[in-house]
Amino acid sequence: MFRPKPNPLDSDELNAYFDALDHLDGVELLRMSAAWRSVTKSTHEEAWAAVRAVGARYGLSKEIDWVRKRAMAWASRGNNSIPYTINDTETWATVKLQAEEAIVDAALAVALGDRLDEQARATLLATWDRAT
Repeated sequence: MFRPKPNPLDSDELNAYFDALDHLDGVELLRMSAAWRSVTKSTHEEAWAAVRAVGARYGLSKEIDWVRKRAMAWASRGNNSIPYTINDTETWATVKLQAEEAIVDAALAVALGDRLDEQARATLLATWDRAT
C-alpha cells in the first residue's frame, strides 16, 4: 500500500503557531504588519535566500512551499463577519491580508527552526515577536 512521505515541516510547533494566530486580535496583526514593513528589502531578500538555501540543502523546497501556502491561506481565510472593524474602515479580513507577508515569514521561521541560520531566523521571527 502506498503511503505518502510525511511532511517534515508539519510539526507540533507549526500547528501551535497557527493556533496562536487564531487568538490574535486586529491590533496584534497590525503590529505584525508594521514590523514586517520596518525591515529593509535587502534584509528580507537575505532571509528568503537563506530559506531557499535550506530548501535546496535539505530537499525541502516543496515542503517550504506548502508552509507558505498554508500561511497565505490563513491570511485570506474567512470573511468580513467579525463584529468589529479597525478604525471603522478596515475589516478583519483586510487586516489579516495586510499581515500576510509577516505571517508567512514567521511560519517559515517556525517550520524551519534551527535549519535556518540565526540571523535569517531572527529576521523572519521579528514580526511574530512584536505581535506576541
